Amino acid sequence: MEQTHPPTKELALHWTQHFKSFPLIVWVVLIGTFISRVSYFMAWPFLVVFLYRDYGASELYVGTILAASAFVGAFSGSWLGYLSDRLGRRLIMLGGCALAGVAYSGIGAADQLWQFFTLMLMVGLMRPSIEAPGKALIGDYLAHPKAREVALNIRYFLINAGGAIGPLIGIYLGLLHPQQLFYATGIVYLIYGGALGWVFCYYTPKVQKLATEQSKLRLRAVLKVVRADYGFALLLLADICMLIAYSQYESSLPQIVSRSGLAHAGHWVGYLILVNTVTIVLLQFPLLSLLRHYRLIIRIRLGVILMLLAQVVLMFSSSQWPFGWLLGVFFLSVGESIIFPSLNVLIDQIAPDHLRGTYFGVASFTAVGFALGPLLGGLILQYSSAVSLYVLCFVLMGLSLWFFGRVKAGS
Repeated sequence: MEQTHPPTKELALHWTQHFKSFPLIVWVVLIGTFISRVSYFMAWPFLVVFLYRDYGASELYVGTILAASAFVGAFSGSWLGYLSDRLGRRLIMLGGCALAGVAYSGIGAADQLWQFFTLMLMVGLMRPSIEAPGKALIGDYLAHPKAREVALNIRYFLINAGGAIGPLIGIYLGLLHPQQLFYATGIVYLIYGGALGWVFCYYTPKVQKLATEQSKLRLRAVLKVVRADYGFALLLLADICMLIAYSQYESSLPQIVSRSGLAHAGHWVGYLILVNTVTIVLLQFPLLSLLRHYRLIIRIRLGVILMLLAQVVLMFSSSQWPFGWLLGVFFLSVGESIIFPSLNVLIDQIAPDHLRGTYFGVASFTAVGFALGPLLGGLILQYSSAVSLYVLCFVLMGLSLWFFGRVKAGS
């Protein structure tokens, strides 16, 4: 698993050729990912704000909602990835887009906390229905490993480009009534589903081919094969620890800022998202080029160290030093821009062709980190302090670094 990664410089020299090799279905996934993420980030950062401001939700209740949503995604991911291998990507992705349209539009219309809880469970089920099969689909239609690497890096870039644009729209158009922005998110996902349905009509033979006898293994047998990959298991453990700490950026940090008494706290929440996404958009490919001579796992360890440093900065940030929050998010984002695309490429490289969806689905189990993170964060914020939270995050990032350090032995 700790193999030398194809030089990013070589990839950059041949991007035009790789673009030309992308079939229409890959472009639809990439463009659909970008547009849907613009609408997602336009509304999502303000969910915590209006749950607290308009509905009086406590830190623990907000953490519980986010945790429950993430748990649904974590425990359904393996099953949905397996189904996408067995039944094809079309059925799972189209169902996910339809579910997203209903869930996000429902959040826009909800007026009771229990309704938000139910709809967030639907959001948790929707995400692995679209994302894991979408990443696997890129591998299905791009035979060349370098072309797949380019496509996966572009996908991650577009997600963060959408994250840079979305909060700006949310800040300046919908901050007074941010809940209504979720209607637009739901409509965009329905449009994305329609585009996928149209393009799948032209790629039916390929989709049908995915459901080979080799991929029709029983789910239990498939998961047994995946569990036997010890290096992959270490990656999952390291990723879970990292994501528990990272998830505080999306769940606990907005609550810390919103309840800090800082003037225009809602704007600061948007600025945090903006710092994250702009940093990744600007630095992702330069960092890949700079680190091209290092193995994937070495790059990932470097990213974890940067995230660990971010916890220290956030530990000492407060309303008296709000720019500390921005600085901490900057270090977190630089680490993220190294780690997340590298993990996607690594999983794509190690997954057998007929189990690619299953591997990405099992990898989505690391969303349990996103589930535990908001819950732990909510508990600590309600009964202790932000400093205690980031001390725990520092320890978790240290554990993640240790697990990643063991990957070589496991491989």
